Amino acid sequence: MKNPYDEQQTQILARITNNVVKLNDTLLELNQKIEEINEMNSDLVAFSNIWTHYQRNANLYLTSTNSLEPATH
Repeated sequence: MKNPYDEQQTQILARITNNVVKLNDTLLELNQKIEEINEMNSDLVAFSNIWTHYQRNANLYLTSTNSLEPATH
């Protein structure tokens, strides 16, 4: 005797499988976007470090040559 719920269960499993495939595709796309953001953030961190070192070196140079003027705000 054939189970009356076989067809319904097969359809439900097919829907679940389809949804998992869609979810997987979406997560792959999300991971790619996160990698792009992380790469951009890495570039910003590198620029920030370069700028910080430049400011420190400029300040040391201006201080050592007595060329540093007081900040006027």
